[in-house]
Amino acid sequence: GAMHPRAQRGLLSRPTLEEVLAWRRQVDARMQALMATQDRDWQALLQLGLNHEQQHQELLLTDIQHGLWCNPTLPAYAPDAPRPAPAGSRRWLPVVGGVVPLGHDAALDGAFHFDNEGPRHKVFVAPFELASRLVTNAEVLAFLEDGGYRRHALWLSLGWDRVRAEGWQAPLYWQRVEGAWMRRSLHGLVPLDLLAPATHL
Repeated sequence: GAMHPRAQRGLLSRPTLEEVLAWRRQVDARMQALMATQDRDWQALLQLGLNHEQQHQELLLTDIQHGLWCNPTLPAYAPDAPRPAPAGSRRWLPVVGGVVPLGHDAALDGAFHFDNEGPRHKVFVAPFELASRLVTNAEVLAFLEDGGYRRHALWLSLGWDRVRAEGWQAPLYWQRVEGAWMRRSLHGLVPLDLLAPATHL
């Protein structure tokens, strides 16, 4: 049949939790039996599957956050979950650039990598500086207040097209409540922590 629209996945309420948990128990039992194998081809396939599953776990939380963001009752998924640590002071670290190797080289360490992360090859990188820490909410707020969502010169062309088409004026999960910036997260609607790393932009 027709694929369910990706943008509407968060609206699905079936199957039931009991059915999902029963299915998961069955999958776990079968996977544990497979993981006992010593076959290298199976082990490589299992490693790929486990890494892919980790991506799905991240996407599940992203979908949950977006689904709750759409809910006018402002529910919280994990109100007591730990908050991110403050980002700390920033230093600019110079990167010399030049011709540098890019991509994973399995011959160097044999660690897992997805196929789009290789093969290792050489590229030219112009010199640049990299911040010693993540961008903070305070820095994003300064960008916003300086007209960042109104100045096309600060965006790549596809990004600017999206800003205009969607009417963006702030990051998706930010909103002003009685003059103060708030952020919708898995914690619910919380005051914007200016020292925290910016996420979900």
